[in-house]
Amino acid sequence: MASQGEQKVFYWLAAETGLRAGELAGLRLIDIADERLTVNQSVWHGKTQDPKTDNAVRTLALSPQLITLLREQIARQKAKQHDFLFSASTGAPWDMNVFRRRKMRMRLKSLGIRQAGFHAFRHFNVALLDSLCVPLKVIQERAGHALTGSFTLDVYGGKPEWVGNVEAARKAGLAIEQSVAQVQETEPLVGLTAVKEEKASDPEIGSPYESISSLVAGGGFEPPTFGL
Repeated sequence: MASQGEQKVFYWLAAETGLRAGELAGLRLIDIADERLTVNQSVWHGKTQDPKTDNAVRTLALSPQLITLLREQIARQKAKQHDFLFSASTGAPWDMNVFRRRKMRMRLKSLGIRQAGFHAFRHFNVALLDSLCVPLKVIQERAGHALTGSFTLDVYGGKPEWVGNVEAARKAGLAIEQSVAQVQETEPLVGLTAVKEEKASDPEIGSPYESISSLVAGGGFEPPTFGL
């Protein structure tokens, strides 16, 4: 269903953006341009639908590391004349339940990581950005969350700040790159100790959460090199 190259891109994309499973499935080539990604639709059980909420329609900046991987994936998809970023041989978008059952579950098992769903990536992303001191308003906007519940933040937080979005992507991409490189050399999540310690007790995330970088590295990922 998916080549190793496609899985490399998918796992990094899920970790850096925290997109929901349906949003990942619904991504088209036209949704990625100018070093940014726009969420315009969602696909679940083969059905295209509007994003979960109004806030879910959003644009996210991408790190240089992820941009490089996405360009390779876009080239693969264009060669097949497919419109979706991740697609089956027919050109239809991935069925995320099938991907989890046939690919992700097997990968987790081979790495000795407890089974978990795609939402673990979303938890990971939010906690990672928080540990990197990304402002809460920026995290909220990138995640496509509804109002924070804070009157001051919601009313006076202002319009989305693109500079903050770009900086969040840069920090996340660098942290993931460093952690993946260290996973390949030593052990999982050496580079994300702060996030690991903060969320290690979360029963919903648990071991899979702590091993996101192992999952990316376990797919045979070779991290690109960029200057700090």
